Amino acid sequence: MNIVCVGDCGVDHYLPSGQVYCGGITANFALHASVVFPENDSITVISAIGNDDAAAVVNERLGNSRIKCRLTAVDGASSVQHIEIEADGEKNFVRYDEGVLRYFHLNDQDKEVMAASDLRVVPVFQQIHGFNEEVIAIDNAGLTAVDFADFAQHPDFDLLDKYLDAIDVGFFGLSSDDEHLIDVIEEKADANHKLLAVTLGPDGSIAFRGGDTFSCAAIPVGEVLDTTGAGDAFAAGFLSQYCYGSNVGASLKKGAALAAEIIQRIGAN
Repeated sequence: MNIVCVGDCGVDHYLPSGQVYCGGITANFALHASVVFPENDSITVISAIGNDDAAAVVNERLGNSRIKCRLTAVDGASSVQHIEIEADGEKNFVRYDEGVLRYFHLNDQDKEVMAASDLRVVPVFQQIHGFNEEVIAIDNAGLTAVDFADFAQHPDFDLLDKYLDAIDVGFFGLSSDDEHLIDVIEEKADANHKLLAVTLGPDGSIAFRGGDTFSCAAIPVGEVLDTTGAGDAFAAGFLSQYCYGSNVGASLKKGAALAAEIIQRIGAN
């Protein structure tokens, strides 16, 4: 299987400690995928990084994996997510600086790599909507999975409607209190015959496909240290199962298991 991950690669800057780790939804997903997808699967990352110290962190982390990197080096700053961790381990995204991603465009070879993918994985969030539109507009013969990463803060159903025809699997990180959002997501899945999965933190996860509903409890852990990247881990686990059998229930369990691992340590990958 040829997996192509397109989007953000940068660093997570933890406050107040100043610790810096490789991060970004795309980098996180690809690194988790490199562990849970079969070894003979090809995993490629397409993104842009700057020419700063953060770029060195990204290059080192991805370079020490089996991931094929198509990282365009641009004069400027790499993307940075500033994070605080609450006493219960819950992440708090303080500020996001998109850096050179703001101006990044795919070249012709990047587009060819994407078009040849069996699975392409794309994050959607406000700061890079223009780039998202460019990516999703490219036809590919395989599956397209989209992580609507900031849907809890910015629920944009017009945007979801815009992308639904082009995607096969959608991921949303919400809470059980977001009942209205969950209900509408279920309606969209039913009406458009799409698979839409919602993670609910300690309340597990739920997925809708056509008229079917699937649910999975969260896996208990001893101590939650850092929830950063839990959704990215979940998506990697889910898709590693779903792409080899389309069993939604088993896919939710695989996603839950990988998310449970990542929240027990500091860092998203």
